[in-house]
Amino acid sequence: MERDRFASAGSAAWTFPLFLAASGVASFLAYGPLAREAIQQPIAFNHQRHVEEGLECSACHTGCESQVSSGLPDAQVCALCHAEPQGEGAEEAKLVAALQSGDSLAWQSIFGQPPHVFFSHRRHVTVAGLECATCHGAIGESTAPPSKRRALTMGQCIACHEKARASTDCTACHR
Repeated sequence: MERDRFASAGSAAWTFPLFLAASGVASFLAYGPLAREAIQQPIAFNHQRHVEEGLECSACHTGCESQVSSGLPDAQVCALCHAEPQGEGAEEAKLVAALQSGDSLAWQSIFGQPPHVFFSHRRHVTVAGLECATCHGAIGESTAPPSKRRALTMGQCIACHEKARASTDCTACHR
């Protein structure tokens, strides 16, 4: 009986590291540089134009200050300004047509995290006071959406947490 208990403990001793290694490989393949999957947005959104017009990120990403997810704008948010054409461009016409027909806008997230990583926009934006560009770089200067999803890496997060003297405890982010 005593021998069986030690045998199962020995089995667990090598099973857990093997599980961690397999999880790491799976996350790397799913969210690492090899998996920068191509994405297609419904409209070629120009962040720069909207920022130059004085819109804050929170005007469209309504959850960034109060929720875990920043949220992607739905058609009603876009319709606040674009129910009628704001210009004569092809993308503006495409947007207005979609809004007038009642179509939803299926925006694709351009930043991704593995499913086992917990990230709260509210905690980073409202509590820590970080600017969106801290994690999202110069997205506010882009004139067209990126064509590939971007993964934020654990190294980037750890470096920022160390600089800010925030927790680097694994369980703070990995659930």
